[in-house]
Amino acid sequence: MGPDEHYDVFLSYAVDDRSEVQALEKALLRTKANGRRLRVFRDERSIGYHESITGTITEALLKSTVLLAYYSRAYPRRPACRLELTFAFLLAQRAGSVEERVLVVNPEDGGDHIEPVELRDLKYRRPPATPDGRRELAEAVARRVAALAGPLGAAHVGSAGRWWPADPLLDRKAVHRYRELWSLHSALHAGEFRLVEQAPPVGVAVVSGLPGAGKTSLVTQYAWEFSAAFPGGVHRFTLSDRDGEDEYLRQLRLLGAERGVPLDGVDDERLLHHLTRRIGEPALWIVDHVPESWPDDAVRRLVVPFRHVRTILVSRERRLDDLGGRVHLTGLAADEALALLDGAYEPRHREEAEELVRELGGHPQDLRVADSQLRASLGVLSPMAYLRRAEGDVLHDTLSGLDETAMDVLGLACELAQQTPIPRAVLLLGVASLRGRSEDEARELLLPALGVLARLSLVVGEGDAVAVHPRVARSVPERARRGCLDAAGHAVAALLTELTGPTDPLVAHARRLAERDELAHEAAVTLLRALIGVDERSAEHLTAARLERRLVERLRRAGEAEPSMVVGAARRLLTVGDYESAADLAGSTLAEHAGLSGPEVRLGALHVVAMALDGQARFHDAERCWTELMALDPGDAVRVDRARALRLRGLPKEAGQLLADMDPTGLPEFHLEHAHLQLLLGRPRRSAAAARRALEEFERTGSAGHPRALEAAILLAGAELAAYARRPYPLGGATDKEQLAELARLRDTYERTLGATNPLTLVIRAGYGVQLAGWHDPEAGRAILVAAAEDARSAYADDHPIHLRISYCLSGVAMLLEDFGQAEELAGQAYEGLRTALGDRHPDTLLALLQYGIAGACRHGGPEPRERIARAQQGLRQHFGPLHDDMVRSYIARVFTALPQPLLQGLIKVTNTATRLPGYLRRLLGRED
Repeated sequence: MGPDEHYDVFLSYAVDDRSEVQALEKALLRTKANGRRLRVFRDERSIGYHESITGTITEALLKSTVLLAYYSRAYPRRPACRLELTFAFLLAQRAGSVEERVLVVNPEDGGDHIEPVELRDLKYRRPPATPDGRRELAEAVARRVAALAGPLGAAHVGSAGRWWPADPLLDRKAVHRYRELWSLHSALHAGEFRLVEQAPPVGVAVVSGLPGAGKTSLVTQYAWEFSAAFPGGVHRFTLSDRDGEDEYLRQLRLLGAERGVPLDGVDDERLLHHLTRRIGEPALWIVDHVPESWPDDAVRRLVVPFRHVRTILVSRERRLDDLGGRVHLTGLAADEALALLDGAYEPRHREEAEELVRELGGHPQDLRVADSQLRASLGVLSPMAYLRRAEGDVLHDTLSGLDETAMDVLGLACELAQQTPIPRAVLLLGVASLRGRSEDEARELLLPALGVLARLSLVVGEGDAVAVHPRVARSVPERARRGCLDAAGHAVAALLTELTGPTDPLVAHARRLAERDELAHEAAVTLLRALIGVDERSAEHLTAARLERRLVERLRRAGEAEPSMVVGAARRLLTVGDYESAADLAGSTLAEHAGLSGPEVRLGALHVVAMALDGQARFHDAERCWTELMALDPGDAVRVDRARALRLRGLPKEAGQLLADMDPTGLPEFHLEHAHLQLLLGRPRRSAAAARRALEEFERTGSAGHPRALEAAILLAGAELAAYARRPYPLGGATDKEQLAELARLRDTYERTLGATNPLTLVIRAGYGVQLAGWHDPEAGRAILVAAAEDARSAYADDHPIHLRISYCLSGVAMLLEDFGQAEELAGQAYEGLRTALGDRHPDTLLALLQYGIAGACRHGGPEPRERIARAQQGLRQHFGPLHDDMVRSYIARVFTALPQPLLQGLIKVTNTATRLPGYLRRLLGRED
């Protein structure tokens, strides 16, 4: 684009909404205004947390006619969006055309997330769901563009009003607090939109917060940024706790004298009215540091009674909410706080800086002190080292004036989850416990204490709960916390019920308390059992397993753990892929209770140990357990898992024989294992049918969210893709797209519930990467596999079997990308590792050998790769029939690798192109979105 050209539309959006915005962008680009197609700017990158608005974006905004914001709930959380919207709004406001220049598409049900208030009041559009709807929206935007003259940057900017008593000294290190900035703006202007906001007509905002929370900085920032909207001037009055009303009146008369307003004969009660009426034009009136000692009626007299003057009152206290909009400052957002510390720590200490921000609760003054000291000791003092030696406290004087009940509240807050609302019921029971009072007596103590704490901004009311800022909690002296841990533990334990949901604040507090080894035993056990129930109901199997292990360890220390309970905890750990912990826990039961526990307990412990060792590919050690286990004549559930063990050892036929004589009734695991075997033996349709039966059984038994049920869902998607691959390439249908989407959903579920580095999660990540590479996008598939490999290296030792699986998958994708050197190298690594772990005859080892041979033949040819292929084919015959996919692949490989190398590479390229041709053609013909 040339220097004299401009954009018609600047598209502003959060990364989470990229797909919806891309569809809208296409519609805009096809639409005309002023005789030509619309020019659209859409930034493909996201502004980082520490970056200012970039030169490219600044120029694009200045050269754009309108800004179109896709205002989802994710939008205001993104730094880039906040920067773009603020800049565009200020440009549009100075031109007097916000409603014409800033357009909003709101995909949410309500508009409460939209700031500032002017945008809430606009008739924002709903996101179009159809091509016709997108075309209609694009045409409406085009009409708006055609009606406007010139870009945002060409708008005339009027002169800003004067400041009194003097221009502000702007803080060079001030951080733009966009969320609070817009809240302040909306509070001042809500009266203009009373049908939307139900606000009083006079614009008043009350800014409150802890000492050092940045109240004055925020108000100064707002007044400076929006000064052009106040041609009548910005008038600022600063008071102190020692001042009475006479000081405010003195400053008013000084203002009148400097502005030439005759005040002789005007009494004090009429002074404010007389002075502000003379201003005439829109103005901003700021009263900073409203004294805490002033009565409410005196504070009310600070408000200017005219609509053209906006009043901001700055106070530590939260009171007189009826005066106007409340803007209560807590801490800086994480990105804002890190921006304040930018350059004060070494890049390798980024995580420590984030922890410092959390520990300080984003408190601006504390962060400024930290910034200064860290800069002075850069390279010597890390952020966490600073935190450990930090001294001084801006809240010392405030806390020293509180009574013992108020300090009890803060002491209890220190032991509970930070930045989580504390139900008042917890505080009531906690105070009763600490003071040895009845609930009625404790209530009489608690209510006035909460009133004092709220007024001093030390707590903030949130419905039936209160929130305590981390900065306040850090300031509570140790003596005030004595006894609070057990009091809080008993209070939360008494209130948790079977109906408590996972998002209830009580659950967060219970988790924090349950981590404390010093918590009283009875309360800890109650909390742990309740939390296990919460996580079970929410299908959070990993956290439930870890909590159960913690419970068992606590009960064992107290001599209260039954062997069956320990085995049950080990089984849960096994289910979520924590094989080492499961083997340790079940193995300890075998050692501690040898000969003392019943046969059922021993059988259960052996079962868990055997499967946990299999999960670590320690087949030799596991086989001893399986031998003893099968000699005890176990039931069908154990036999199903033995069939699984045989399959893992490369013995699918033996596994099938063990399943053949079983009654599968009530055993979803039977159908799951049958599905695995059918897919391994090259029967994808039978595998898919068995996987569906497994899912139906899991659903019938109420275990649809169980990890084994998720395993069945993954297997079903893989079987459907394998069956689909055998069909002639159809241009209709979209099985590949549907099943890839299902695999992506299941991968996300595993990552959310088990974590990204859990071995079960890594398996599905690798599987999804391979399928994505084979069906649609090799580069994207390889990127997923590389990320999985990096996570596996960070979490597991070099000899862990997951590394071999991922190397084999990466080798296959390298073949698709015709990177034959890397394909051979990775296949060789996988083959050598699998041969050591599983032996020469295991199907996985032989498949890696086959891949090793094919990649070598494509890379350099010669007899050695052909010999690998021949050995692999000979071994695979022992496991699979002659028409099995991998057997057919070995036949083709033996024939093709005898060809000259250039011809062989050409055939590989043709094969890879044919593999991806159907999806490409469907997209080309518009059969896919």
